[in-house]
Amino acid sequence: MMALLFALQAEAGVVATTASPELEAAYRPRRVAVLVGVQDYDDPALKGLKFPEKDARDLGAVLSSADVGGFDRVFVIAGHEATTREGLLRSLGVVTADLQRDDTFVLYLSGHGTLTLDPIEGSQLWFLPSDGRLDRPEASGLAVREIEALVHELPARRRVLILDTCHNGRTGSRSAVSGPTQQLLSGFRGEVPAPRDVRDISESEARLYAAQYWQPAMEDPALENGVYTHFLIDALTESRGSADLDEDGLVDVAEAHQHARDRTMAWTGGLQVPRAEYRIVGREEIFLAGADSLRDAAERALIAACDAILARARLFVNGTPRGELPGLYAIDPGVATIEVQTEDGRTLLRDRVRVEAGETLPLEDLVARKATTLAVLGGVAVSGGNDALFPVASSARLVLANPVRLAGPWRSDLHVGASLADGTNPVDGVPQTTGDLVLGATAGPSFGPGWAGAFADLHLPYRWSGYERQSTPGAAAGLALGVDLPVGGSFVATRLEGWAGGYQWNQAWTEAYGGTLSVGFGAPLAQTRGPSPR
Repeated sequence: MMALLFALQAEAGVVATTASPELEAAYRPRRVAVLVGVQDYDDPALKGLKFPEKDARDLGAVLSSADVGGFDRVFVIAGHEATTREGLLRSLGVVTADLQRDDTFVLYLSGHGTLTLDPIEGSQLWFLPSDGRLDRPEASGLAVREIEALVHELPARRRVLILDTCHNGRTGSRSAVSGPTQQLLSGFRGEVPAPRDVRDISESEARLYAAQYWQPAMEDPALENGVYTHFLIDALTESRGSADLDEDGLVDVAEAHQHARDRTMAWTGGLQVPRAEYRIVGREEIFLAGADSLRDAAERALIAACDAILARARLFVNGTPRGELPGLYAIDPGVATIEVQTEDGRTLLRDRVRVEAGETLPLEDLVARKATTLAVLGGVAVSGGNDALFPVASSARLVLANPVRLAGPWRSDLHVGASLADGTNPVDGVPQTTGDLVLGATAGPSFGPGWAGAFADLHLPYRWSGYERQSTPGAAAGLALGVDLPVGGSFVATRLEGWAGGYQWNQAWTEAYGGTLSVGFGAPLAQTRGPSPR
């Protein structure tokens, strides 16, 4: 394999830094990085970039340094021949061919980007290789969605994609657009349509972008790098102490991005706002800088937020402002009161949670868990103890979950329901309709998509026949179990109840019992929207 890699280097201009022979021979997890810098373009419309190749080399040097990144294999791909579309795809195929499940992989791309507009697909984002044509990105470019898919489908457990490029066509940025596309863009007020085919992020995967898709990604002669790349490197080197939010001696991908984002916004006066997408669970942190021994022992408690619903919201921990979202903030393990407010001061979330060392707490999950939802369910009801009701009936439920947000993992709901059955009275042979009307409340803990709770209900059993109509109020209490499985922006709800109670029937106290099994659909009553973060 190494002979093949060195042959690729000679042919395509790849500079490789490899690990020791001992590491190469062992089946231990490896850290592999590929860094691409494209600035020598065939298309005259794409001339002018000065630092993409230096970006790739500078970041590659940091990642390969034993006392910083400690990556086992670092491949820097630069030069015209190496960065053609065919050359890049060939190199990536060779470098990633032997990745294993426990490896970490980083792909960094610096160069020109562009976009095209499609009436059905919306904006399409492209990264342009050295032989890319501005007027034909579909034929000569690399679609960003395809790059995301390539990284997503690699066998490595931890995967990072970093793009220091942009797609808005602004002069002085790492983007250009064709004349027809520019004419279309001039007709939009505000932001252009967002891409509609964004691939969902998976666990232990991160995507870092130097700018929002409608913003410029700048390079600066004073920094001799792309602005975002400069401050990303700074987070791993000169400013590692301040970038290390939890002070564990390590800088992970979220901490590095947070540092680079804040510094980039300050340097550009808010003209360039980097964005990120990541879903990192438990100890599956992706570390970019720090000693191997520290990586193995790392445990921390962090609050993370990278969801559009939380964009530009503010985070408070125990009443103290901690900063603007999206972001990553370290807190002491233990019990804390977490509050998220919108820009206008409206509270999205206020919850008391326990955070353990080594845990990452996604605020998006807390917001979703505490959302006020409405579900409609149908199923079957069974009852006993009352001869006035048929033992099996069809049922319906309307459930309003979390009308009041309880602290911690607690969930509440208000519900109304009805059951209905038609049949013949076995005593007198008269056709009749029987059923039960229900109004009640439930409270109990939630755990992921599941929940359990105790409930109290007011019951109104009824019986109608050709010669009489009867109904009488009663009460019951019981236990309920449920699962709300997300499906897009809604969810499939399943609810199982068992109860016991009683009521007056024919001037006599009657004990009764029963249960329901219901399935249906639900959705949040309202959802806060914001611009896509980073």
